[in-house]
Amino acid sequence: MRLLIAALSVGVSVMIVPSTRLMAQPHVTGAGAESCADFIRKAGPEGLSDPASLQWALGYITGRMTATNAWHRPFTGPEGIALDLLTYCQAHPFRQLDDAAVSFFERNRYCRTKRGCR
Repeated sequence: MRLLIAALSVGVSVMIVPSTRLMAQPHVTGAGAESCADFIRKAGPEGLSDPASLQWALGYITGRMTATNAWHRPFTGPEGIALDLLTYCQAHPFRQLDDAAVSFFERNRYCRTKRGCR
């Protein structure tokens, strides 16, 4: 019986180790994986013309804020978030929309300005 339990324990640990290593590597798909250059092209002058990307970003921001209760810079409604995403992407066209959404949770030296963190 001890031999059976030991064999099962080893078997389970061998299966868990590779799966946790794969889970440690985040893999963004969907609209969040879109490049900022693509978002700029589709979003229009106010950032509102690409509803799929905007909905993805709003979902990410809402989920992260709710799940982790993380610090974030002030939100100015969907229109303000869209404009902030567009501003970030214009400054960083080779990054992903995911990076633009993550930027809402990063503190930087511009946080104390009138318009918040940029």
